[in-house]
Amino acid sequence: MWCNNCCLCFPVRGGGMFLTAFVLLINAIGGILMFLWGAYFFSSLFAMVFGGFSMLQAAMAGLAFLGLCNWSYMLTRMFIYIQWIVAFLGVARIGMMAFQLEKRKGQISAQCWGAVNDKGYSPQGTAAAFYCNTPIDTFVMIFIIGLVVDFVLNLYMYFVVWRFYVRMRLYPYSKGVAMAYEQGLYEL
Repeated sequence: MWCNNCCLCFPVRGGGMFLTAFVLLINAIGGILMFLWGAYFFSSLFAMVFGGFSMLQAAMAGLAFLGLCNWSYMLTRMFIYIQWIVAFLGVARIGMMAFQLEKRKGQISAQCWGAVNDKGYSPQGTAAAFYCNTPIDTFVMIFIIGLVVDFVLNLYMYFVVWRFYVRMRLYPYSKGVAMAYEQGLYEL
């Protein structure tokens, strides 16, 4: 039996707008922080790639937000067809970040205990010193849990926008009026 509202905690459009705005905010902040401090945890190239991917997720959430705000069939359809690729790459990003953090544990610890980095100064007393008070294994675990929560929020955002897309697509048929599909979109 088809469940029309399975896993929906909020109304489809309003809850979707709230969720996409939230995902946009956390991914944009995460991308900015990765651009600023990612070189302390990863190589500069990986920090740029991971920060860029976070900004891509923020852009996709912005696209979904605009589609929901405007009842836009085109924007929600574009989001539906692109987001599954971004979600697939999100799994690869979690694996790569976990692998890189495990591999660079010693270097992160050395930077915490006063080793001089490639810019010629110690991170003690800078904005990146926030992780030095936490044991490195705990820090890596918290980082990975945060990535998994972000991935789950992105999947749930995809589900909510997909439900809105399907409801918009089936709206003309639910009215019981014989009209073309495109005409039914303008009757919303």
